[in-house]
Amino acid sequence: MEPPTPASWKQSESADAQAIWLKAIWSQHGQWLLQIGIGLMVAAALWRFGLEISRLLWGEQVFDAIDLLNRYKEVDRWFAGLPVYGAMNNADYPPASYTMLWPLVGWLNLSAARWLWAITTLMMVAWLGWLGMRESLATTLWEKVFILLMPFALYPASATIHMGQAANHVMPALVMGLLLLQRSRPDQKTTQQPARLSSHPHLIRNIAIRNIVIRDIVAAVMVIFSFVKPTLSAPFFWLVCFTPGRWRPFFLVSFGYLTMAFIATQFQIGNLLSLHVDWLAQARTQLGTRGHANIHTWLEAMGLSDWMLPASLVLFAAAGIWTYRYRWADPWILLSVASLVARFWTDHRMFDDLLIWVPMIALFRLAKVLPWGRSTKLIAALLFTLNWFALMGPARFLSNPLSRSSPLEIAIKTGHALLWLSSLIFFLVVARQLVVRRHAVEASS
Repeated sequence: MEPPTPASWKQSESADAQAIWLKAIWSQHGQWLLQIGIGLMVAAALWRFGLEISRLLWGEQVFDAIDLLNRYKEVDRWFAGLPVYGAMNNADYPPASYTMLWPLVGWLNLSAARWLWAITTLMMVAWLGWLGMRESLATTLWEKVFILLMPFALYPASATIHMGQAANHVMPALVMGLLLLQRSRPDQKTTQQPARLSSHPHLIRNIAIRNIVIRDIVAAVMVIFSFVKPTLSAPFFWLVCFTPGRWRPFFLVSFGYLTMAFIATQFQIGNLLSLHVDWLAQARTQLGTRGHANIHTWLEAMGLSDWMLPASLVLFAAAGIWTYRYRWADPWILLSVASLVARFWTDHRMFDDLLIWVPMIALFRLAKVLPWGRSTKLIAALLFTLNWFALMGPARFLSNPLSRSSPLEIAIKTGHALLWLSSLIFFLVVARQLVVRRHAVEASS
């Protein structure tokens, strides 16, 4: 589905020299530029996935599948009734997460769990590629192949595989689930009425309601699973809370998540409240600055480490206020703002840069749908290209904390931060423009 395009955006293409020149350049050279990009991504995907999958399955170095191994031990202890919070240094996942992780790591030996994680990871990355190809508004074969290859070639997915992190599992379920919820809202066309049922309005209404309920349940399951890693997905919850005109998504997701948490509490000493208090106490000890391009890193650089948690909560609340204010905006703009906020609001390392895939797809959509005469199209295309180059680069320049980074590493990390902040500002401005134009169209009608 294309983002809403006000009538003023559908005017004939501007005839100014810049627009004509840009269109001519892309018409003449766009295809071979895409082909070069595809060739680079194929080479990167083969190298990165070939290397990281082997590390995930058989690696014995310090960081090979380290997060998967930690989750495996935590899940094993949790369902054996042994203490986790306070007993394991890296146990910073909430109780519900262990219920959701059990089907992936809780019933197999470690070797089999590594294989299952690798297989499901490949499936999820393929799902993400398909989702991007479907949603990007790509029209030509080369465009579709380019978008399809992005999750395989960009460094976040391969870095996630190396560490056994959950981002590859979270992102496709999160984005797909939220899109399903958003596209069941009142301003979206959700059903088609077959001609044979046109004389049975009550039957049509019942079928439409049933279809929406089924869609909401499926979407809620996806969103609930994505909360297995709340530092990645929590800012997206505002989209569930403020789905226009509907409360069912909020209740389904909230009830489902609480159910997962309640199941987890049956295997530990304590209740729902006390275990979450223990989790928060444990999570607070994990606050740090091992990553880059987030407010924790910036605060530490300014000597304000004590403000990490308050700053995260303020940014999280600000995202909620903004989401409510612009809840009628195009779903991909809402997703992009949530994704960039999620990248900034707490400490994230390079494997969580998969969050940037979301605004990249949104930028591609805007670059496709806007007419050549609009500067917004050029900015969207430029930001997409810069993000592509940033995520195609080698991840080794991002592995050290800021305090131990070389000047080159600091420059690269600063470039990422500036690029992603610019992307966030761009989406905030575009959302504002959409609201203004929507109000103008409604007033004129």
